Amino acid sequence: MLVVGNGLSIGAFKYFGLRLDPSHPFSFGVPDPLNPSKKLMDTLTSMRDMINQHPDLTDFEIIQDFIANYDKNNEEHAQTHHELRQYLSLAYSFVNALLLTRWKEDWRWAQWLRKHYKRIAGIVSINYDLVLETALQQSSLGYYRIGSKEENNSIGIPIFKPHGSCDFDISSRFISIPPQNRLRNPTRLNDYVINGRGRIEIVPKGKLLEPRTESDVVLPFESSPQTQLTWVRQGYEAVSKTAKTVDALIIVGISYQPCDRVEIDSILDKISRHAVIRLVDPKPNVKFEAKLMGVSDNAKRIRPEEFFDGNI
Repeated sequence: MLVVGNGLSIGAFKYFGLRLDPSHPFSFGVPDPLNPSKKLMDTLTSMRDMINQHPDLTDFEIIQDFIANYDKNNEEHAQTHHELRQYLSLAYSFVNALLLTRWKEDWRWAQWLRKHYKRIAGIVSINYDLVLETALQQSSLGYYRIGSKEENNSIGIPIFKPHGSCDFDISSRFISIPPQNRLRNPTRLNDYVINGRGRIEIVPKGKLLEPRTESDVVLPFESSPQTQLTWVRQGYEAVSKTAKTVDALIIVGISYQPCDRVEIDSILDKISRHAVIRLVDPKPNVKFEAKLMGVSDNAKRIRPEEFFDGNI
């Protein structure tokens, strides 16, 4: 099983020369999808005003500060929260289009996926971007996202994205809002269930730069409210079953923030005591390493170069 976070995307952006940092999404220069002569930032005025109040903070620090205030008064900040979610969905969709123009098959993680594809029982990604999906697509490797219609043709690796994805939306059969009204009409956490299964819609590639009807993505530093959604609950049930069976767990780019620990621990605590666990990270993470060593007798952190040079 593979569990990936923002570190994987940072590495991919650097390798493909995008000159963009996934940790600084406000600098992406995303155009307004309804008026390409403008920047999306200038249309999302509530979010823009919030950002301008913190000129000395990084993007993630601004979001972290916002989350602290949002938790105290979510009604007052509901529009800003909505705009942040819309922005992140569109920003990472925008970047994905750039990524496709620079794709190279010799990226180490793409090579690793091709080499170990048949051994991968499942992937959990807390990223909104489509870096992982692109690596599999460009290598002609099958996958499907848990909670989507892709489950109907479940061939390949199951991918679970509990924090949402830039190409996720709620079904238009459940909620229908014209694209021109979506940026100013907050919707959130509506649960669409069909035949007992929670379902999210996959946005077609040609519409990835249109505003979402409902952009359910978990903001950085936000404890996920999405665990109440049926497709997320069912996804964790599926992942828990798989976690019990795997003989190796590879963790890439996860910082183990307090807001994410309950979700991450729900996976780790299902792993066999005898499974190999490798935390692929160039920097020490004392709390995470201690947790992993408490889970398995064969857990350790290794640097990326060690990981690619050796065997699991």
